[in-house]
Amino acid sequence: RKELLTRRLNHPEWRLPNLIVVDGGIAQKNAFEKILATKKITIPVVSVVKDARHRPDHILGDETLVKKMKREILLANSESHRFAITFHRKRLRSRLKNY
Repeated sequence: RKELLTRRLNHPEWRLPNLIVVDGGIAQKNAFEKILATKKITIPVVSVVKDARHRPDHILGDETLVKKMKREILLANSESHRFAITFHRKRLRSRLKNY
């Protein structure tokens, strides 16, 4: 995850996001904030914490921002999961065809 953000920030030609949504707890949120601070970039970071059934339980971050954008944060998190699952299934099917 750290590598992902670092690679993303190494493209100054790309517009910076207004918000970063992290999947995980306080440790993941802190790691992203540390990278941003190292690069002297100010972007709010929120973290979607999941329950035992891997469903969103709560969101860590600026309370005002979370209240204002809760729906969008959860949608972004859900879409990223959908994209990742689709990618991995496609990759797995491709591997199975080669056997």
